[in-house]
Amino acid sequence: MPAYDYRCRTCDAPFEVRRSLTDDAPALCPAGHDDVGRVFTPVAVGGSAAPAAPAGGCCGGGCCG
Repeated sequence: MPAYDYRCRTCDAPFEVRRSLTDDAPALCPAGHDDVGRVFTPVAVGGSAAPAAPAGGCCGGGCCG
């Protein structure tokens, strides 16, 4: 079940709600306030997690004399 981040507009408290994609009930602040907004977190895209392979063959050229 996905978790969604919210922030209460009344008391400024951040909180997380785990709910199904089909659940359309309004989220409530832990203090009971109903004026909340969903917080969208940016996702990092691009770049490479793995280092680039060394040039020159399987071991970086050391075995190919």
